[in-house]
Amino acid sequence: MKLMVLINKYEKEIIAERFPDVHIVRTMKQDSKRHHYYCEEAKRAMRILNKLRNPKLTHKEGTDNSYNKKR
Repeated sequence: MKLMVLINKYEKEIIAERFPDVHIVRTMKQDSKRHHYYCEEAKRAMRILNKLRNPKLTHKEGTDNSYNKKR
């Protein structure tokens, strides 16, 4: 079973450009005002979403050893 994540149009365009084989669907194609985009929960797509949604997080927590130095 594939899990789906709600994304916006901007995120959809970036993911589709970088990974054309990632499954992205749009709901309500008949009524253009009521659509939503959903993307499958693929690891590579989730990495891109994380970078888009949290641009200030550039490294994993706990990898910066400067804060663990002995005094």
